[in-house]
Amino acid sequence: MINYYIGIDIGGSHISIALVDSHTGKIKDDKVYRYPLAPGLSAYQILSFWQSCIEKVIHEVGEENVLGIRVAIPGPFDYARGISKIEGVKKYESLFGVNVKQSIRQIFPDINKPVIFMNDAAAYALGESSAGALKDSNRSIFISLGTGLGSAFLIDGKHVISGDGIPQKGYFYYYPVKDGIADDYFSTRWFESEWRKRNTTPINGVKELAGKARSNDPDALGVFREFSIELADFMSIWFRSFQPDSMAIGGNISKAYDIFLPDFLQRIKENGCGNIDIRIAELGERAPLVGAAMSVKMQNNTNMETTKRKTTQYLMPGKAPEKPANGKYNIYPGFPIGEGKIKEGSEELAAWMIRHKIVMVDGYVGVFWDDFVADIDAEIKKAGKKALWLHTDAAMHEAPLLEKMIEPYLGNGDPLFGYITDKKLIDWFDKNKMDKIKPDEEYDINILVGCGASLFGWSAPLIYVDIPKNEIQYRMRAGYAANLGMKETKENKQTYKQFYFVDWRVLNEHKKDILPHIDLIVDGQHPENYTFMQGDDLRTGLSSMAHNYFRVRPWFEPGVWGGTWMREHFEGINKDVDNLAWSFELMVLENGILFESGGSLLEVSFDFIMYNNNKEVLGDCAGKFAYDFPIRFDFLDTFDGGNLSIQCHPSNEYIKQKFGMPFTQDETYYVMDCKKEAVVYLGFQEGVDPDEFHTALIRSHEKSVDAGIERYVQKHTANKHDLYLIPNGTIHASGKDILVLEISSAPYIFTFKMYDWLRLDLDGKPRPINIEHGMNNLRFDRQGEKVKEELISKPYIIQEDETFQLEHLPTHKEHFYDVHRYRFDDEIRIDNDNKCHVWMLVEGTSVKLRTSRGMESSFNYAETFVVPAATESYTLINTGKEKAVMVKAFVK
Repeated sequence: MINYYIGIDIGGSHISIALVDSHTGKIKDDKVYRYPLAPGLSAYQILSFWQSCIEKVIHEVGEENVLGIRVAIPGPFDYARGISKIEGVKKYESLFGVNVKQSIRQIFPDINKPVIFMNDAAAYALGESSAGALKDSNRSIFISLGTGLGSAFLIDGKHVISGDGIPQKGYFYYYPVKDGIADDYFSTRWFESEWRKRNTTPINGVKELAGKARSNDPDALGVFREFSIELADFMSIWFRSFQPDSMAIGGNISKAYDIFLPDFLQRIKENGCGNIDIRIAELGERAPLVGAAMSVKMQNNTNMETTKRKTTQYLMPGKAPEKPANGKYNIYPGFPIGEGKIKEGSEELAAWMIRHKIVMVDGYVGVFWDDFVADIDAEIKKAGKKALWLHTDAAMHEAPLLEKMIEPYLGNGDPLFGYITDKKLIDWFDKNKMDKIKPDEEYDINILVGCGASLFGWSAPLIYVDIPKNEIQYRMRAGYAANLGMKETKENKQTYKQFYFVDWRVLNEHKKDILPHIDLIVDGQHPENYTFMQGDDLRTGLSSMAHNYFRVRPWFEPGVWGGTWMREHFEGINKDVDNLAWSFELMVLENGILFESGGSLLEVSFDFIMYNNNKEVLGDCAGKFAYDFPIRFDFLDTFDGGNLSIQCHPSNEYIKQKFGMPFTQDETYYVMDCKKEAVVYLGFQEGVDPDEFHTALIRSHEKSVDAGIERYVQKHTANKHDLYLIPNGTIHASGKDILVLEISSAPYIFTFKMYDWLRLDLDGKPRPINIEHGMNNLRFDRQGEKVKEELISKPYIIQEDETFQLEHLPTHKEHFYDVHRYRFDDEIRIDNDNKCHVWMLVEGTSVKLRTSRGMESSFNYAETFVVPAATESYTLINTGKEKAVMVKAFVK
């Protein structure tokens, strides 16, 4: 049985298709199926015509004998995803933003068989390299001259898109030529325009103009002569940078080579590039068909199955697992919103969408949009409907322009820190391109999908696909989540930096603006089984949380200093890990909140509740903090691990000036548990000399020698339930063998590591050290006895009786939050007094919360939960046998 690849070449006026033998690389029966395409067609008409042509060819050998399809198509085009970005070509303008790949998948649905797109010039080049003009070339350029300017670079017969002397992606159509770009000048439309400047006689394309030139028409010869000189000057730039041994010219304009080639050769010789062997393509229309088809085979042979998330922790289940026993930590704390609110599955979601002629699907960076499209489109097809999928990112500015726009916010080369952007999501988009993305009435349903869909102003229902920040980072580490508007992932730290300072800020602001208008919210964590609910139910659920309680979903990370306490005490996490360093208990930018309905779970990012109900949540400090939740709880686990780095945090003025943050990272360490000889590093030794300390740090960093840190920094014996105060500018670190509950203001990445014990990070690379940032912020007056007096909290009793005790654990005068500790046997009643309370049970088994509105929920040892200001009053009931000990943090 012979198997085939299908090669497709889409030109400005036709579609050509060939069946290529998967073993020999030869076109079956040397037959090319060529179908002319009429002008002025709608997206529906073009795509339906293409589908019909492809189906006819597939039918020739049977779908079971077709191993894959590759389509050669001119740019601009998103080849990785199959989305058209073609502009200025009237025949295809109706396809701008359209997912062409999904249209082909509607007739070739087997996802195990690839449908791949490539630049037509690249396909042409590969064909010529395998059996045509470039078959004996080691280093070559191919250009296609026709509807536009195509280009491809080859080294040893392989298509290359980066390297010395190669433009981004191997395309130079957008490089400047005179007052336009190369694509404007080296194309059919330039010939027609230039002819009209010289002669009023109408012509029909380059072929007719070439006929006039061969008849010695002076105007026609003048057009070709100008074209030759401009093309030679432009290509000489790339000849010098790439140093090819040859170049082949293809495309319809190449058929007039006898007219323009002599002048071209003379000009490149004058430019010092006469050593380049210039050839005319030999295979004609067969070249891109063979090149496209055989490149599917090459890609199949190199494909490897990869996971789309990189983490040691489990993906959150779509169904709520059985709740742990009383007293056992629960990692999936769902907030109940009543039966029947959360739906699940692509079939149900598609059924909702089918009820509408037009739908907008907006969402967050990191969503697997291609999976979403494929899953939902399959269900729409099962329902007997036909969908047109259009993508917002086709209307975004090109990556180089976006990179230039956001460069001021990325820290000028700093590996960790940038500056909070003031850009808006609309700044990522080209308004003219946005206007070109339009629904097609001939389709049963038109779906606009991607970040910023609601900005396009369609009168349509709005779906929002959300994804929590931890999952975004897992996808980023696996190479499957890139920055906003970027097609490729960068090094992880750089991608995260742009997420933190740019992307998340822009997308969160957009989310806030559209929250009242969301008709359906979708949890994007499970492409194989989406969960979703009505926008009204989302907003109602958020309001219910804001008047009762909430607990975010914690998540866990290993670290070079990480320990074993959480691994041994918390159920439901993956324990097959070397260590766990952090548990993000209430880290508002990165945690999500869970809703539960009928056993189904749906997670949205924490910021939703702040955008919907910030005043109810924060109460008297809402005016100060607006949509920023001010307090952070997280665990640092160094049991059987190592010391944290010696570090400090920036002053309020410094963090505002350097990083654009509204307030700084003032921390405390509450000791949840510790071993006998555990210590906390805090404050300077009496009489420390700043210059000497600075020199010791520099020397240690540059020469990899011990800094002798204990000569400069105090150590304090850690005791369970101690509270250490770490206002900004304080030198500090947790030692090993401690479980620290960090009670802090909300910022969390602004840690200036100054000494890291000469160790490498988990990736085997040195951790970034921020000595100069640290020296600019250190408070050297926090030394000697002053440290014990001012930086170790001294609890005192406010109120007590036989069953109850309330202690004040005073924080530093620079902390804007305070801490109370309660010890009780039975129950206590608390009034909010228009304040938001953040709680943790730090000793005991479990407590039950009963709010003034009658809602109840149980919380176990080491779980963080929030009682918003709008709760007004509530009761905490000890459901364990021993005394309950709880800490409460609140804004002063």
